[in-house]
Amino acid sequence: MGATLLPQGKSLRHIIVADEDLAVVAFIVYLLRQDGHAVFHAYDALSATQLAAVIGEDCDLLISNTKVVGADGVELIRLLREKLPKLPILYIANIGRSTPELEARLPADVPILREPFTAEQLRAAAGALLERGSPLRQDSEGIPTAAISDASLVGHISAATSVAGLS
Repeated sequence: MGATLLPQGKSLRHIIVADEDLAVVAFIVYLLRQDGHAVFHAYDALSATQLAAVIGEDCDLLISNTKVVGADGVELIRLLREKLPKLPILYIANIGRSTPELEARLPADVPILREPFTAEQLRAAAGALLERGSPLRQDSEGIPTAAISDASLVGHISAATSVAGLS
């Protein structure tokens, strides 16, 4: 696998965005990809857990919404933390859907970003979590690398879906 060259000061991170609202997802994915990250979208809890299984320890951040198809955001966080206990997570609280009771079930180390939020607020929250998360992967020459390419990830997900009888 070859090295991925990023603009000066950029660091490649693998981020999963779990949200059923395509407008919000498009905004988040666009911003984080502009910042040089590999960002993958999961519409439902099953896709998010499959992505996390494929990316594994190379997953640097999960951004989860109040609700995804098949689970609430807190349940999804619990499922993923069983497999990846150190995974940094940013919880997005939807207007009218997130409740104090739901938010009280969040792990103590999961910050909440409330809608509506700006690009700067999202970048600051994600950046803070990425800074305290896993170290940047580099090749033998110190160049940031893409541990998992978009193309290989699609192949792994397709294979996993076929094996599970989901295709």
